[in-house]
Amino acid sequence: MAATEPQNADAPRPFVFDVTDIEGHTNEEMMRDAPEAEFFYELLGRDLVTRVLVQTPQLCVYHETAKPGEQVKPHRHGTYQVNYVLKGELLFGNQRVGPGMGYFSPDMLYSWRAGDEGAEWIEIHSGLGGIFTDRPGS
Repeated sequence: MAATEPQNADAPRPFVFDVTDIEGHTNEEMMRDAPEAEFFYELLGRDLVTRVLVQTPQLCVYHETAKPGEQVKPHRHGTYQVNYVLKGELLFGNQRVGPGMGYFSPDMLYSWRAGDEGAEWIEIHSGLGGIFTDRPGS
């Protein structure tokens, strides 16, 4: 391979980001036009704020914020997933995950509830995922 070979125009390039410069979107904003929007609001809430940091077929990284007491019901994404808590806490069942701690899900159903101060975390997926509940048809 020659050093002057042209690079794929669609290939990811290195970049620097500041999460405060990335627009966040609530579940309601992202899903309002989906045919099953009400189902997703019941499953994932309306107010969770997501900022997309990286989104490729191989790797997705999101910055998430949840209000105090906000929760999601059991679901999975079809990917390996790591949640790394920056502020506040997430409760996965009886497991408290606070700043500097994380939660790994190997494509299994999980749910969480944000603590009394809410939560802020980085969510990393091993590729583009979906939202699955393992109910028939999902």
